[in-house]
Amino acid sequence: MQPGLLAIVLLLSPAGKVTPCRVPGVEEEVLCGRHEVYENRAAGTGRKISLNVVVLPAKTKNGAPDPLVFLAGGGVAPATRYAAFLGKAFPDLRRQRDILLVDQRGTGASNPLDCELSTDPANAEYRDAPRFREAVRRCRKEVEGKADLRYYTTPLAMDDLDEVRAWLGYPRLNLYGVSYGTQAAMVYLRQHPDRVRSVVLQGAIPLDVPMWLETPRNSQTSLDKVFAGCARQRTCHEAFPNLAQEFDTLLKRLAESPIKVKLSPESEIPIDAEILRVFVFRAMYSAARTRELPLLIYLAHAGDYAPLARRLAVPVESGIPKGIYLSLVCSEQLHFDTATLPAAAAGTFVGWFRVGRDVLACEEWPRGWLPKDYWTPVRAGVPALILTGSLDHVTPPRYGERVAQSFTSARQLVLPNRGHNDTDPCVSEMIRAFVAAGGAKGLDTSCLAKTEDLSFALRTDELVN
Repeated sequence: MQPGLLAIVLLLSPAGKVTPCRVPGVEEEVLCGRHEVYENRAAGTGRKISLNVVVLPAKTKNGAPDPLVFLAGGGVAPATRYAAFLGKAFPDLRRQRDILLVDQRGTGASNPLDCELSTDPANAEYRDAPRFREAVRRCRKEVEGKADLRYYTTPLAMDDLDEVRAWLGYPRLNLYGVSYGTQAAMVYLRQHPDRVRSVVLQGAIPLDVPMWLETPRNSQTSLDKVFAGCARQRTCHEAFPNLAQEFDTLLKRLAESPIKVKLSPESEIPIDAEILRVFVFRAMYSAARTRELPLLIYLAHAGDYAPLARRLAVPVESGIPKGIYLSLVCSEQLHFDTATLPAAAAGTFVGWFRVGRDVLACEEWPRGWLPKDYWTPVRAGVPALILTGSLDHVTPPRYGERVAQSFTSARQLVLPNRGHNDTDPCVSEMIRAFVAAGGAKGLDTSCLAKTEDLSFALRTDELVN
């Protein structure tokens, strides 16, 4: 089969595997299909899951046979939701390669394990331990009506992906994993090493590191870097000379005396210490939002809570079904002594409450199947490009360094002044070039040296809309 004819052959397949369709944010028609897999793959009988598949076909008849596969993060967001982003970020890559997106079992349109379970720090049910436990039980009961929760772990999902690969006729894949997706990529690589041409890991999570236990300290380290960056810049330091102290004071004040800010007659925003902690943690995912933190902290410390309240009034929707999140976290992330969490989080702005709620939820959630060696580092010889933002508070650069040691052919790069979720034209072009070449030899990284210094908002009119 000629590589460039792959999408056409798929389109005209008698089996009707994929057909023309439209997806949000993509101007032209792409290809969509559904593929059924057994929920219990080992048994090969019983309930089946219909996987949602989207292919952004290559735009040339002389392309490559191995597509780029995007493995989403968050634990786990629907991969197909990123079709528009990937199409815009990698137009040159699409000239030569398909982009394959598969909603992992339990998410998106692949038997989503969704339910009503709030993780909003302003939600009274979430904050009250007995009520939260009961909400988790209700969620479990709801999703168990359509799923056996023992079979929604990463190893099974990666076997699903390989089945889709074979179903569509791709000989090998180029894996692009982000955050949780980096673990998924490494698991696929371990289970199907001969089916991987190259792998890109952005925000890599080592399999043998208890990330959940280390998250509070990692976040504090990154916030300290942000405060230090402000202190190094004359204008920022002059505007906010006591930033760290004011933040600590603000947290203590809100812990003792929560407030409510009225933005309009119909809108009243509660703010307490836990709500502030979660806001800062979420803001740090993006360098653009991180730039706002000094000003928001300074104003709130001075008694002007309105700018912070306006930020808090914006809904935060992850798009990740709560059931699949808990199935993955409870089975794969809490591989540490949870009694050590308060001590590990001591002295950090995040504290232990947020991760502690996951621990509490997992006491009510069944653990799924994993192989005995699941947390053992994956050893591989395929070319790997490992990228980490210098300000990444979830997967710090040392995680990328640790993962790189498992590859015999790895290029590990720290992206200046970028957070966990930051992907820009410089980063996208390096990924494209790496995948095109099938390795990092000769990779042009000069754009990283042109990264602008992290500037900070000094006035309210400089806040991102």
